[in-house]
Amino acid sequence: MSKTILITGASSGLGKATAILFSENGWDVIAAMRKPEEEKDLLRYSNIELIKLDVTNVNEIQKAAEQVILKAKLDVVFNNAGYGLVGPLEGTSDEQVINEINTNLLGVIRVTKAFIPFFRKQGKGLFITTTSIGGLAAFPFNSVYHATKWALEGWSESMAFELEEFGIGIKTVSREV
Repeated sequence: MSKTILITGASSGLGKATAILFSENGWDVIAAMRKPEEEKDLLRYSNIELIKLDVTNVNEIQKAAEQVILKAKLDVVFNNAGYGLVGPLEGTSDEQVINEINTNLLGVIRVTKAFIPFFRKQGKGLFITTTSIGGLAAFPFNSVYHATKWALEGWSESMAFELEEFGIGIKTVSREV
């Protein structure tokens, strides 16, 4: 029986590559993205389903979770959606800072929270979150990005303890900035 993975931010980069990799290895893939109607490459794979999910939209998160849970089978949630806000802090607007935090940190927390009850009921599951080397070391002109990625590292470590007793794992994947 094949396994199923949900990947946020699957329209490009690491998310798209992960969707293809898992698909080619026999997994059923739910590729979540803000604009699934614009995706063409992933439609070539019969075991990849596209769903709409903007991780900054609480209603879309809940709707996507309900849609996925109806399938009654999910093994992994890969929190991959995110981006890097680069530049000096004094040149960023409050809106830019809020958007970065909302996407990179709160999006992960909210998506994870939406699927915890399902994994608890199932008695197993795994959350994987894309962090960054920027969550382990800092570089100039990336302060807000670093803040979100350092926060994800600490949050993930704490959540690993919280979820372990329910058979739920949580891991991070650090990529280069």
